[in-house]
This record gives sequence, structure tokens and C-alpha cells, in this order.
Amino acid sequence: AMLLRAATRHRSPLARLGLDFRRGGRRGLAAVNMALLQKLRSQSGAPIKDCKKALEASNGDMDEALEWMKKQGSLLRNKRSDQEASQGLVGVAFSGTDTGALVELSTETDSVARLEMIHDLVNGMLQSILKSPQPGDSAVVELSTDAIEDLPYGEQGESKVKDAVAEAVLQVRENIVPRRGVRLTQPGGVVSGYVHNVTKTHVEEAKMGAIGVILAVKGAPGSDAAQALGNKIAMHVAAAKPEYLSDQHVPPEHLENQRNLLAEIARSEGKPEKVVEKMVEGRLRKFFNETCLLNQAYLIHEGDEATPTVA
Repeated sequence: AMLLRAATRHRSPLARLGLDFRRGGRRGLAAVNMALLQKLRSQSGAPIKDCKKALEASNGDMDEALEWMKKQGSLLRNKRSDQEASQGLVGVAFSGTDTGALVELSTETDSVARLEMIHDLVNGMLQSILKSPQPGDSAVVELSTDAIEDLPYGEQGESKVKDAVAEAVLQVRENIVPRRGVRLTQPGGVVSGYVHNVTKTHVEEAKMGAIGVILAVKGAPGSDAAQALGNKIAMHVAAAKPEYLSDQHVPPEHLENQRNLLAEIARSEGKPEKVVEKMVEGRLRKFFNETCLLNQAYLIHEGDEATPTVA
């Protein structure tokens, strides 16, 4: 009896947990302590099979198991990177009244885009974008996939966005890609936004859906009226899809290409050269009315000549 008690006292911590991998190799996989397995499953969200593999590879060390799973997620992500990710979500969030962020996350299937963990990931990316440093005096910061993935992630910035994406890939077994992001700041004004076809989520800090818009309204800092105006114009943008702010913002090379194209069309219709120029100018006005926000008919009140302005 004394010998048995001594043996019990000197068993390894892993053995007392029912996870002694030193005895018989793969035998440890079947002997995994359920409490430890459930804890890893809860922290990682990964399938039970992967949790068992992680505990086996780490000899039951929780931190090492999580690190192993992170590496496996990165490997799986690389393997699935050639899979088309044509579904997903757009998320919008704000910090105060003068800063907003927008991010697009792509997935392979719509069902994955509806998962709570994906909603958490989108929100986490939005918060990372909102916390990112503002380079110089630029009001608009556009972020590529690489730029988003390199941002600190989590409340304390303890990891990076790419780590969170890799963990999500390990859980859902799909390609997941942060396509692009934007941070917009308007000191002395307001930043408003709109999300079309809103997805119901448990997240309170952000809205997500099929189309997202953020825009800045200069003047009237913190004004409820300016905020409401911005929201309405954002709704218009989602519906009308303008490419430029006004005809003055169309890049000269784009304008020249459009002018040449319209001239070729007019000539192909057999119009004399003296008529071509007039037709080009008329069709350019139509082009501006279709593609420039401030030239478009305001869709919220159909028939208005142009979008409203702050008084």
C-alpha cells in the first residue's frame, strides 16, 4: 500500500491529468483528459480532432498547443489560398463622430460568412483599423490585404490580424481573405456611414452586410444634422455607386479616354465632324451625371437635380 501511494505521489502532472504522452506514443491521444481538451476547444474554436493533435504534439502544454494550432492554421491557409473566395461581408464601425473604418472580408461560402466567429473577426479587424496610427495629415488611409494583416489584433494588440485569420481558417477549413480596408478621419466635421442588406449579428460595435459606405461631411463637428445628412448621402452612394466626387475630380487621363471614346462612337454613327464635338460634350454631361456624386440625381428623393449640401 505504501508503495502504491508513493507511486501516486510521484506521477507526472500529465499523468495525473490523464495525458501522459510518454507512455506508448499514440496511446496518449485516447487518454486525453476531457477537461483539458474542452478548454483548448473553447479557447481555439478548432475541431476536436485538431485539439487532440495539438495536445499530443505539445505534450499537453496549453500554450504550446495553441501555438501549434496557429502554425497549422497558417499552413492550411497557404494550401487553400488558391480557392476562390467570392462571398463574404463588409463591415463598418466608428470611433467618436469624426473617424470611421470600413473593411471587406472574403470567404468561400455564404454560410461561413454568417458564422459568429467571422463576425467577431470582422469586428476585430475594424477595431484594429480604427486604432492604427494616422500617417501625416491624410484624412483617408487605404489598406491592402497585407497592410490589414500586419495590424495588431486584440484588445491589447497581443497578436496580429493574420494570426486571427489563420485561426479562423483552421476552424472553418475555407480560404478567408481581408480584401481591403479604409480609415476615414474628418477633424472639425463628421464621418457617417451606411450598410446595405444588414446581416444580423451579436456584435454591437459594428454593422455588417453586403455593401458598406463611409463618407465625411466637413463643418458642423458633432452635429446631429450633419450626421443624418451623411447617413442619407451614404445610402445614395450605396444605390448609385458614383465613381468620383464631382466632374472636377475625374482624373485627366480618364476624362481624355472618355472623350476619345465618345468621339469614336459619334463618328461610327456617321455624324459629320462639326456635330461630333457637340455630341461629345452632351454625352460627357451624361457621363458626369451618372458617375459623379455631386452631379447625380439624389435617389433618396427621386428627381432632385443634385445631392443636398450642408447649409
